[in-house]
This record gives sequence, structure tokens and C-alpha cells, in this order.
Amino acid sequence: MTDDELDIDDCQTEFGIPHSILAHAGDYRIVELHYKCASSEQEAHLDLHLSRGSEVRRLRFLRPQQLVIEEGFPEPTHGMMIIDASGDGLDGLGVRVIDIEASHGAITFWAKDVIDLDVSDSG
Repeated sequence: MTDDELDIDDCQTEFGIPHSILAHAGDYRIVELHYKCASSEQEAHLDLHLSRGSEVRRLRFLRPQQLVIEEGFPEPTHGMMIIDASGDGLDGLGVRVIDIEASHGAITFWAKDVIDLDVSDSG
């Protein structure tokens, strides 16, 4: 099992189940953030490029809502967690991004879904 693969029995936290797209998001730092407003061609989305050493992950969060960028950004904590909220019964919201360290510079929001731009054709 790789570092980002989840064993469902080991992944439940007090905050929810980490999303399988990036189980250990807190190990990464945000190196790029891009918000795109909805248009006739595309729904609103938020792209986060995250790095850990030489590895870069590019994630797109579809229809982000309740976006909060705390004072202190761009030096956020390394407590980011991407939660799979698809089983929570929230209409149109399947992903929650939180900061479990609760210190300055955090980015938090809800989204419809998240896709990996490096394996998806929808970029």
C-alpha cells in the first residue's frame, strides 16, 4: 500500500474520512491557487497545486462554496485535510477541505467534487 492509499478501517477520523484523492494532504504545501468563476462553458472551480518535495499534485475542486482564506496565507499550516463528504447527504456537496491544525493561513471550503488534473481529461 502506498502512502496515499487508504485502508478504510484505519482512515476514519474525528473530522471524517480522508478523501482517497490525497489521503495525506497535510504533508503537502500549496504552491498555486486559481479560482475560475462559472461561465457558459465551465462550472466554477478552484485549482490547487500542492507539492511535497519534488512531487506536485494538481487538484480541481468543482463548484467550491464557503471559501475562506485566513490571514497568514500564503504560509498556511500543514494541517490541510480533504474529507470525503459524499455520504453526508448534503445536496451537491461531496468534498470538504479543512485545516485540522486551526492556525493562521488555512484554506477551508466545500465543493461538489474533486478531480486529479494529472489523470483527468477535463482540464
